[in-house]
Amino acid sequence: MSTDVEQLRAACERDLGDPADWPGPFGYPDALALCIIDAIYVTGARHLTVEKVIERYRSYRAARGGDADTDGAPELLANVEELGGPLQWAAEIGNRRPTSTAKGAPLRSAALIEVAQALVGLGIRTTSDLRAVAEDDELCARASAAWCAVPGQRSGFTWRYLVLLAQQPGVTADPAVVGYVYRALGAEDCDAVAALLRAVSEDAGWDIAALHHAIWRFESARPEQRGLPSTA
Repeated sequence: MSTDVEQLRAACERDLGDPADWPGPFGYPDALALCIIDAIYVTGARHLTVEKVIERYRSYRAARGGDADTDGAPELLANVEELGGPLQWAAEIGNRRPTSTAKGAPLRSAALIEVAQALVGLGIRTTSDLRAVAEDDELCARASAAWCAVPGQRSGFTWRYLVLLAQQPGVTADPAVVGYVYRALGAEDCDAVAALLRAVSEDAGWDIAALHHAIWRFESARPEQRGLPSTA
């Protein structure tokens, strides 16, 4: 085992807590619909709450012959329309949580529709579309701006989280994760970081996607909330 792998594993053990406590699994590389749901509902909530919403969506789609794990943004919009709109979707699948604590803030189900419509309007219908956009600075900036214009999404946290959820586990490393590894080892090349994460996960017996996500959450959290999702 290389010194770099040993050092990175030690840093992860120091900073990320017990791997048994990392929630998971992470990501939906073939389901933009699930990425959107997770990203919109994750802030300010235990991930168990989000998992219940995801499970209700999966169950609803399966009962009608659909496959939530391959649904894109158009399928999500069709599902909301089928149920009769954001209020009915919130009652059947989501929940009544608003996008913020501000008086009159819209429900997250309404924000979910807005972001899905914005993505479709930009030609982002699937996770592969999103991954392609994320690699193009100009297109990514446009998509991020459209997403962040929706109530409750201004901070950009949920946009970054959306992109992370859509990634293929272990293929690349998010910039926040690269930054973490850079501080630990000095490595800053995305491919090198991805290789190091794979080596650490294999050495420690950790799931590579869970490790990547745990580091991302640690880096993205406010200093007083290390390991927890930030609020939008």
